[in-house]
Amino acid sequence: MKIFINAHNLRFGGGKTVGFNLINYYIANPAVSEIMIVAPAGYGYERFQGVDSRTSIYFLPAIFNTSVFKIISNYVVLPLRIALSRTDFVLSLGNVAVPTLKPQFLLIHQAYLAYPESIVWDRLRQSDRKFYRYIRNMLRLVKANLKYPTVYGVQTNTMRKRISSIYKIPKEDIHVIPNAVSFTSFKKGRAGSTAVKGHQQIRLLFLSKYFPHKNFEILFKVGLEIVSRGLPIRISVTIDEEENEGSKRFIETIKAMGLHEVIINKGNVRLEEIAAAYDEHDGLFLPTLLESFSGSYIEAMYFSRPIFTSDMDFAREVCRDAAYYFNPLDEEDIIYCITAAYDNRTEMARKVEAGSRIVAQSYSWEDIGRFIDTNVLKLK
Repeated sequence: MKIFINAHNLRFGGGKTVGFNLINYYIANPAVSEIMIVAPAGYGYERFQGVDSRTSIYFLPAIFNTSVFKIISNYVVLPLRIALSRTDFVLSLGNVAVPTLKPQFLLIHQAYLAYPESIVWDRLRQSDRKFYRYIRNMLRLVKANLKYPTVYGVQTNTMRKRISSIYKIPKEDIHVIPNAVSFTSFKKGRAGSTAVKGHQQIRLLFLSKYFPHKNFEILFKVGLEIVSRGLPIRISVTIDEEENEGSKRFIETIKAMGLHEVIINKGNVRLEEIAAAYDEHDGLFLPTLLESFSGSYIEAMYFSRPIFTSDMDFAREVCRDAAYYFNPLDEEDIIYCITAAYDNRTEMARKVEAGSRIVAQSYSWEDIGRFIDTNVLKLK
């Protein structure tokens, strides 16, 4: 079988991780006779260039990441590449399907698509009109092309129910394909701190690029609460200050408020640095308002760290009883959640152990590849 992998929209974070791992799987899969990949230039996909005679890769320049040229790439460049490749099946891994008559699998992990009622939309309209216009235009493109796939994939049952209900896609056409740990060969680090009393510092890791739906701004109020109460809590963020207007504005505000010693920016963390980042911290902090899955949950479980996150449907499906849940809009509830957790070592150990069991029972990327082979590609 010849397959065409459309990774054009997978440039950051979890999306790119999905792309890398599935490409690795199919390069190693002898049942696939030919692989054609389309990927964004400059985002690490160069590692797949020339890996073997079965695999070819076409890079789209950075200009194709802009709204106008995305339309050109999706309606002209990609259909033409698919036609020239004479592929048997298209795997579109980045939310946007390609207009083609070929059988096509679409992986949907754009959370904005599934939460039209989210408070994030009002925030964007009020404070980030540029990103609001971008995400609206992107969703128009996604929705316009939902008619082309023959089968769909999402990462949780929560997303499956929402996508099916909102866009009238039969549930039987949507497969749940969860995320997986991408660094099982990395060594687990030290045990985390388990007390908040006294002077021992609690270091929590907010591992994410800056996106409006991640709810970074709640840290302004959380940081002030930590300072006013003299709590030994420190929260590390991993933002590239120059990445976008939002990230720059966030870091500048933290400095202007005098919170930079409580909310500490570690800068961008690469995949190979994730193990070391968890080793330096005592737990994961994720006050997000929207997710399709979030690999950060599985990472924290793998590294035996407690999880402090938003009381939302997506979080509860992935983390179950392995996390502490708070109201992501209430700084006092967030602080109470953290301090109460570190005051009860027995309960924290139980939750960490529950997370370890979830990871032990979760899919590997090879499992996910085989699932796609069997249920999507129908490979024997």
